[in-house]
Amino acid sequence: MRIKDEFPNYLPALMFYIGDKNPVKSSDDNKVLSYFLGLKNFKKGFDYYELTRTKDGGVFFSVVTMLGFKTILKTETQIIYKDMSELEWQKLIGNYSNSHLMKEEYRALAQGYVKKGGGSSGCLGVLILGILMAGLFFLNSTLEM
Repeated sequence: MRIKDEFPNYLPALMFYIGDKNPVKSSDDNKVLSYFLGLKNFKKGFDYYELTRTKDGGVFFSVVTMLGFKTILKTETQIIYKDMSELEWQKLIGNYSNSHLMKEEYRALAQGYVKKGGGSSGCLGVLILGILMAGLFFLNSTLEM
Protein backbone atom coordinates (compact mmCIF):
# COMPACT_ATOMS: atom_id res chain seq x y z
CA MET A 1 0.00 0.00 0.00
CA ARG A 2 1.29 3.46 -0.85
CA ILE A 3 2.27 5.65 2.07
CA LYS A 4 -0.11 8.44 1.11
CA ASP A 5 -3.02 5.96 1.21
CA GLU A 6 -2.04 4.57 4.60
CA PHE A 7 -1.37 8.05 6.09
CA PRO A 8 -3.93 10.23 4.26
CA ASN A 9 -3.71 13.20 6.66
CA TYR A 10 0.02 13.67 6.12
CA LEU A 11 0.00 15.14 2.60
CA PRO A 12 -2.54 17.94 3.26
CA ALA A 13 -0.56 18.86 6.40
CA LEU A 14 2.69 18.95 4.44
CA MET A 15 1.13 21.09 1.70
CA PHE A 16 -0.05 23.49 4.41
CA TYR A 17 3.67 24.31 4.88
CA ILE A 18 5.20 23.95 1.43
CA GLY A 19 2.28 24.05 -1.03
CA ASP A 20 2.80 27.72 -1.91
CA LYS A 21 6.53 27.21 -2.67
CA ASN A 22 6.06 25.08 -5.80
CA PRO A 23 7.13 21.71 -4.37
CA VAL A 24 8.17 18.96 -6.78
CA LYS A 25 7.18 15.37 -6.11
CA SER A 26 10.22 13.11 -6.18
CA SER A 27 8.73 9.85 -4.89
CA ASP A 28 5.25 8.52 -4.23
CA ASP A 29 5.25 4.78 -3.59
CA ASN A 30 5.03 2.28 -0.74
CA LYS A 31 8.52 3.16 0.61
CA VAL A 32 8.86 6.96 0.39
CA LEU A 33 6.59 9.94 -0.15
CA SER A 34 8.93 12.81 -0.96
CA TYR A 35 8.69 16.40 -2.19
CA PHE A 36 11.54 18.83 -2.66
CA LEU A 37 12.08 22.57 -2.83
CA GLY A 38 15.05 24.26 -4.47
CA LEU A 39 17.43 26.30 -2.35
CA LYS A 40 17.77 29.94 -3.34
CA ASN A 41 21.56 30.20 -3.00
CA PHE A 42 22.50 26.94 -4.74
CA LYS A 43 21.58 25.75 -8.21
CA LYS A 44 21.79 22.08 -7.20
CA GLY A 45 20.61 22.52 -3.60
CA PHE A 46 17.33 21.08 -2.34
CA ASP A 47 15.30 20.55 0.82
CA TYR A 48 13.49 17.21 0.77
CA TYR A 49 10.39 16.65 2.90
CA GLU A 50 9.98 12.90 3.21
CA LEU A 51 7.80 10.33 4.86
CA THR A 52 9.77 7.07 4.81
CA ARG A 53 8.58 3.57 5.70
CA THR A 54 10.57 1.51 8.18
CA LYS A 55 11.02 -2.26 8.03
CA ASP A 56 8.56 -2.80 10.87
CA GLY A 57 5.71 -0.97 9.08
CA GLY A 58 6.02 2.43 10.70
CA VAL A 59 7.11 5.67 9.06
CA PHE A 60 9.23 8.66 10.01
CA PHE A 61 9.16 12.23 8.75
CA SER A 62 12.42 13.89 7.78
CA VAL A 63 13.72 17.10 6.30
CA VAL A 64 16.91 16.57 4.33
CA THR A 65 19.05 19.33 2.84
CA MET A 66 21.25 18.27 -0.05
CA LEU A 67 23.74 19.87 -2.42
CA GLY A 68 23.93 17.64 -5.46
CA PHE A 69 24.27 14.11 -4.08
CA LYS A 70 25.77 15.25 -0.76
CA THR A 71 23.58 15.33 2.34
CA ILE A 72 24.33 18.51 4.27
CA LEU A 73 21.82 18.12 7.10
CA LYS A 74 19.03 15.72 8.10
CA THR A 75 16.38 16.09 10.80
CA GLU A 76 14.00 13.19 11.46
CA THR A 77 11.25 12.14 13.85
CA GLN A 78 10.79 9.00 15.84
CA ILE A 79 8.87 6.16 14.16
CA ILE A 80 5.13 6.74 13.76
CA TYR A 81 2.84 3.70 13.50
CA LYS A 82 -0.60 5.18 12.82
CA ASP A 83 -2.03 8.13 10.97
CA MET A 84 -2.53 11.29 12.99
CA SER A 85 -5.03 14.06 12.47
CA GLU A 86 -4.12 16.72 9.94
CA LEU A 87 -3.55 19.19 12.79
CA GLU A 88 -1.19 16.77 14.59
CA TRP A 89 0.76 16.27 11.36
CA GLN A 90 0.94 20.06 10.90
CA LYS A 91 2.39 20.48 14.39
CA LEU A 92 4.92 17.69 13.86
CA ILE A 93 5.98 18.94 10.42
CA GLY A 94 6.16 22.53 11.65
CA ASN A 95 8.23 21.68 14.73
CA TYR A 96 10.74 19.50 12.89
CA SER A 97 10.97 21.81 9.86
CA ASN A 98 11.62 24.83 12.09
CA SER A 99 14.16 22.86 14.11
CA HIS A 100 15.93 21.89 10.86
CA LEU A 101 15.92 25.43 9.49
CA MET A 102 17.29 26.86 12.74
CA LYS A 103 20.31 24.55 12.93
CA GLU A 104 23.69 26.22 12.58
CA GLU A 105 24.61 24.22 9.46
CA TYR A 106 21.43 25.30 7.69
CA ARG A 107 21.80 28.97 8.63
CA ALA A 108 25.40 28.93 7.38
CA LEU A 109 24.25 27.30 4.14
CA ALA A 110 21.57 29.97 3.71
CA GLN A 111 24.36 32.56 3.85
CA GLY A 112 26.32 30.72 1.17
CA TYR A 113 28.78 28.80 3.33
CA VAL A 114 29.31 25.11 2.74
CA LYS A 115 31.25 22.92 5.14
CA LYS A 116 33.90 21.13 3.18
CA GLY A 117 34.53 17.41 3.62
CA GLY A 118 36.70 16.29 6.52
CA GLY A 119 40.24 17.61 6.18
CA SER A 120 41.66 14.31 7.42
CA SER A 121 41.75 12.82 3.92
CA GLY A 122 44.14 15.56 2.80
CA CYS A 123 46.34 15.03 5.85
CA LEU A 124 46.26 11.29 5.30
CA GLY A 125 47.41 11.77 1.72
CA VAL A 126 50.33 13.94 2.83
CA LEU A 127 51.25 11.36 5.49
CA ILE A 128 51.23 8.48 2.99
CA LEU A 129 53.24 10.51 0.49
CA GLY A 130 55.77 11.34 3.19
CA ILE A 131 56.11 7.69 4.17
CA LEU A 132 56.59 6.67 0.54
CA MET A 133 59.20 9.38 -0.02
CA ALA A 134 61.08 8.36 3.13
CA GLY A 135 60.95 4.72 2.05
CA LEU A 136 62.28 5.56 -1.40
CA PHE A 137 65.04 7.68 0.12
CA PHE A 138 65.99 4.83 2.50
CA LEU A 139 65.89 2.26 -0.35
CA ASN A 140 68.02 4.51 -2.59
CA SER A 141 70.60 5.12 0.14
CA THR A 142 70.97 1.38 0.89
CA LEU A 143 71.37 0.53 -2.80
CA GLU A 144 74.21 3.05 -3.20
CA MET A 145 76.28 1.38 -0.44
